[in-house]
Amino acid sequence: MSALPDTCRAGGPPQFVAGRASAVMTWLSGLQRAAWIGRPSTYALGALVLTVLGCGTTLMAPRLLGPVEFGRFALLTTLFTYAGRVDLGLSQLADKQIVGKAGPAATKAARDILGALWLVGLLAMAVTVPVALLMAGAEIAFSPLDTVLAVGGGVMAMIANGPVTVYRAASRLWEFTALALILQLGMTAPRLAGLLYGGVTGTFAVLAVYYAILALLFARPVSSLPGLKSLAAMARLSLPLFAFTAVWVFYLGANRWIASALSSPHDLGLFSFGASLAMIGLGLLSTIAQVRYPKLLVQMGQIGEGRSSTIDASTAGPGIAGAVTPGAGAIVERELLALTGLLAAIALAAILFARPVIGFAFPAFTEATPSTIAFAAACVPLGVMTWMVPMIVVRSHRPMADAAMLAAVGFLSLALAMIAGNRLAGIEGQAWGNAAAAFGLLVAMALIMFRLGMLGWPVLCRIIGVQASVLGVLALIVAVASPAPARAQTAAVPISTDGWKVIFEDDFDRLDLQLGDVGIWLPYYPGGGRSNSGNNELQYYVDPRPAGDSPEVQALEPYRVVDGVLEIRANKVPDALRAQSGGYAYASGLLTPYRRLSFLYGAVEIRAKVPRGRGLWPAFWLLPTDRTWPPELDVLEVLGHDTHTLHVTAHSGIAIPAGDKSARTGATVPTVDLSEDFHVYGLIWTADRLVWTLDGQAVFETPTPQDLHKPMFLLVNLAVGGNWPGSPDATTAFPATFHVDWIRVRQPVSEIPEAELETKP
Repeated sequence: MSALPDTCRAGGPPQFVAGRASAVMTWLSGLQRAAWIGRPSTYALGALVLTVLGCGTTLMAPRLLGPVEFGRFALLTTLFTYAGRVDLGLSQLADKQIVGKAGPAATKAARDILGALWLVGLLAMAVTVPVALLMAGAEIAFSPLDTVLAVGGGVMAMIANGPVTVYRAASRLWEFTALALILQLGMTAPRLAGLLYGGVTGTFAVLAVYYAILALLFARPVSSLPGLKSLAAMARLSLPLFAFTAVWVFYLGANRWIASALSSPHDLGLFSFGASLAMIGLGLLSTIAQVRYPKLLVQMGQIGEGRSSTIDASTAGPGIAGAVTPGAGAIVERELLALTGLLAAIALAAILFARPVIGFAFPAFTEATPSTIAFAAACVPLGVMTWMVPMIVVRSHRPMADAAMLAAVGFLSLALAMIAGNRLAGIEGQAWGNAAAAFGLLVAMALIMFRLGMLGWPVLCRIIGVQASVLGVLALIVAVASPAPARAQTAAVPISTDGWKVIFEDDFDRLDLQLGDVGIWLPYYPGGGRSNSGNNELQYYVDPRPAGDSPEVQALEPYRVVDGVLEIRANKVPDALRAQSGGYAYASGLLTPYRRLSFLYGAVEIRAKVPRGRGLWPAFWLLPTDRTWPPELDVLEVLGHDTHTLHVTAHSGIAIPAGDKSARTGATVPTVDLSEDFHVYGLIWTADRLVWTLDGQAVFETPTPQDLHKPMFLLVNLAVGGNWPGSPDATTAFPATFHVDWIRVRQPVSEIPEAELETKP
């Protein structure tokens, strides 16, 4: 059998994997034509190519999934990543116990580590799956299957990576390269196939199967698993090495979990879009850093030789790495400042081009543009930290204490900054909170590098000053370059409705429900629907008519008329009445004049006051009388947790973007607090234009879509929960009330014959 070059075999332990896998690896590695796999350049190039392909697969997810599904995908991905890194430092322990060794000692160390990985994996599954299932509540909408697949797939990936770690420590370059690239391959074509054919569940099912096969094939324990006592002894050695990696990995994924507590599922998906793009960039940077940082450490050591200011850990006091080497500090400063400049240039490009690029490539995520730009700015400090972490891990003399300090600073500042940002500007504020927290963590890391002798005080101050300046300049550019808010997008030539005739008006002196051939309002969807399961809403629309729901359900009073104002009220359904309300947790009201009013074009207005509270979703909208969908016109939508924002939208069935259910055109209009008083919300619908108004002022306009030239009818309702607003929480007060003073429809005289008031049922 032909042999590989000695450099590919020196220092490796004998076979530590039993059975067919070992035989296959031995046979393949002996083939002369495969010797090129053992070259370091093969791994460097292959890893870069597969990382890029994996990033491309990640970018396909938002093209195939809507915001809500993508939010689930992003959170499950963090579970997969967490589980894949929970090896308690055994991979780093391999570097200590195998490097430079050969023979039985190296073989035993390798086998012990592989066996320990299986035991850690089993323990991780036993602990994390129940915890993850508890987190899989209605707000995030995880299924137990998705949770188990994500956690299980990550654990199998961790175990399958065991032989890669051992081969790397043993300098078995051929085996290391082959297995490492096979593992990375799973995040490309297999993951994409799962996404294409099985959506979110398919993605993690494929990953779980792929990595389970690799774990069983290449990482089978050759003897019984170690006992808990043996594992505890190994953990005492490996945990300090694991500390920094764990803190960094959990920090990078924590923002999506915090966002899930602050945002609706829809907004979480938008936030996760920007966060995922940032993670793609940081992942590529990390791959480069893993290759670059050993060379930096060597250069720093060489500069120190023969100089009185060299770092000498052996003579340094407790917790101090030694004196500062000016030359070493200059190397670090040069690297970090150059990287800051590169990342700042990328962030600037994102500010200038993100909007058209996202609109073209990811039309379902155009609302995520502001938060994506903020994440681009956050990547400036995050990218520098990605470069710093491997060097700190190697140089730290008290990794557990340093990691604990970074964890306290990082997670506390991230949570506080995101909460504050959310109050100020929703998901965009959360993303800028990430930038602020990252800067704070960067300062903490720089202080650790100063203590370790890797940076001098002047260098530290310059790096922090440059980072602060870059973030400040980027924030200023964003403020200046951001497009005017939607409220300023008024109609270029306002549509005059003077002389238009009122064809429908209800001042709600009483609630005139349809009873036989008389009455106006039907108290549920045409066809009898009592909720909108497509949106995962949580309310049951009550029928208060004599032949409607039971007296007990009607007693929840979804409608009241008080002093000429209609109150649509949402309330909790007592457990004893759930069986009579379709199993829904909330009761509310919906009214539509379907069968009594249909019209083509006109001016639609409602004077109303919306409720405040997470999970509340008041709306006034139009649907086609032929009951097709799309299209749809949303005159008024407000989310109860953000009553300073009006959402106006036209849904069309023409040219629907990939991964979406309709083509949406609309605006997010910043306003005063709409829950404080009544306002008049309007839509002027003509054959050519759609113009939305608030208190008589145009706030947004768009050309009328091609499929919005047919008669439509009105709906007014108060929904509870759903994909967009999320579920109510402890702060939501019930009963919640949507006040409606009046509803009015006007038309040009020329259009009235096309849309007269119908009196037949």
